[in-house]
Amino acid sequence: MGSYTQRPGIFYDQRATGSGSENEKFGRQNLAQRPSGFSAYPLASRDPDSPIEYLSTQPQRTRWRGVSERTIIIALTLIAAFTKLYRIGRRDNVSWDEAHFGKFGAYYLNRTFYHDVHPPLAKMLVGLSELMAGHNGTFNFKGGHTYPAYVNYVFMRIFNALFGIALTPMAYWTCRQLRMPVSFAAMAALFVTFDNAICVMSRFILLDAPLLGFTALAATMLSCFYRQRAHPFSDKWWQYLLLLGVSLGLVASAKWVGLFAVSLVGLYTVIELYEMFCNTRMSMRTYLHHWAARGVALIVIPMCIYMFCFKLHFLILDRYDSSANFMPMGFQ
Repeated sequence: MGSYTQRPGIFYDQRATGSGSENEKFGRQNLAQRPSGFSAYPLASRDPDSPIEYLSTQPQRTRWRGVSERTIIIALTLIAAFTKLYRIGRRDNVSWDEAHFGKFGAYYLNRTFYHDVHPPLAKMLVGLSELMAGHNGTFNFKGGHTYPAYVNYVFMRIFNALFGIALTPMAYWTCRQLRMPVSFAAMAALFVTFDNAICVMSRFILLDAPLLGFTALAATMLSCFYRQRAHPFSDKWWQYLLLLGVSLGLVASAKWVGLFAVSLVGLYTVIELYEMFCNTRMSMRTYLHHWAARGVALIVIPMCIYMFCFKLHFLILDRYDSSANFMPMGFQ
């Protein structure tokens, strides 16, 4: 058995460089002067705009094995497009929950009121895809029935698949914003790309693909906003905070499950504000500004988007039949 010598751990002096004050914690023990660029919080002293920054003090490459990140993102997106679009029109029958959501989309074309438990945004997008496909709203999407020639169901499915395709580049960019290496971020994006459930849900006229797309957008904007925490109230800080609020409004308006994304951002915001409250060097005025900014961006903006979707929903569906019997008497 060979023997080895374990190198002792190195403890750097956390005092400012050049400080002559005594180290009270260690008494007279002399600690090594921290090297240039070292910090107990290395993120605060760096440019958070760089998408290739890690928790390392060494300079990082802008290319991976000679390939730029833009090329990697394009290649991953093309792979995702193949998995979502290949022979997407092979099954020409009304499949799975297309019987429900395709019918809801047709109601928007007929402007006929209907009752459903979920918010209307994703269903209005289904209606938009049917409108762009040239559907006249007469097909009732009976489960198992073959699509007639005048219903361009392939275009409708492709429109829905675009949200599933967008998951791949957003997954990659989110991982990069969280300082994962290029290879790890690409691997995570490939996991999302080849996930069987995502592939299946993205190939039919369902609400799940828009829901996942808006959820991924919220996660991406949250990671981008997280990268700007060392530069509060800067232009990019405001940009990503407002985009985060918009994405929360979209995901909450698509399906009730989107409230989990809202809860995630809310939990992060509570923790962040609590850490600021414990920071004795932050003035109360600055702290209140942080509260106000998040209140407007993460509460007011999502609520406005949510209410606007319902307003648009009721403006379009102005024809009422027996389906309105599910609604309260005051509504009727």
